[in-house]
Amino acid sequence: MRFIRKKNLREGEELLYIPQLHWVYTVKPLIYSLPFFILLLILWFMDDSLAAASTQGLITGQEAISLSFKDLIRQVFLGGILVLLVIFVCRIFLYLSTEYGVTSKRLILKKGIIRVTVAEIPTDRIESIYCIQGILGRILHYGTLCISGIGGMMPVFHTVAHPYALRRRIVDIIEKNKTITVIYGDPSKVKLPSKPEPVKEPEPIYRYGTFVRVLPDTDK
Repeated sequence: MRFIRKKNLREGEELLYIPQLHWVYTVKPLIYSLPFFILLLILWFMDDSLAAASTQGLITGQEAISLSFKDLIRQVFLGGILVLLVIFVCRIFLYLSTEYGVTSKRLILKKGIIRVTVAEIPTDRIESIYCIQGILGRILHYGTLCISGIGGMMPVFHTVAHPYALRRRIVDIIEKNKTITVIYGDPSKVKLPSKPEPVKEPEPIYRYGTFVRVLPDTDK
């Protein structure tokens, strides 16, 4: 979290939660391409079995799959493995360079190594939070969180671990920032709440944002 801690935290802003990118992010291309490679292996073994049957005279009136087709399957298989290896290495670098952060005022997303993309949205401008989780995500406990803001683009937490815990944490911060304190009486005689001393106890309820509205005393 060097990028968020050193370059993006403002004065008085705290980093409250660090969402973790799930390890499935690195192997997702391998999982999606698995059926393709299984099909290539089936064709490869079928080619060997047909060629063996043809040499023994078990197949009549039909030619076995040619050797050029077998070579084509082998080349496609090896080429696909090479492409997946390159994608896997790139995914590892992206996994190590992606940073997510939830502060007392904003949500921050940073992605990329050479071309760095940074997105942020203030918590008071969040309209809704969407959680997308498939079957594999429910089994391995990961998902994608989409944040809908007021009149802007939608930041996305891709393949984040424990998405519902992240959603609950964001909602808690939003509710704390919307806290309103109502005071009755003369404003000059009212002692406003001061910032509590740092103690090793649960965070106070009015820590992240307090809006004070003064109303006249109705008892007089």
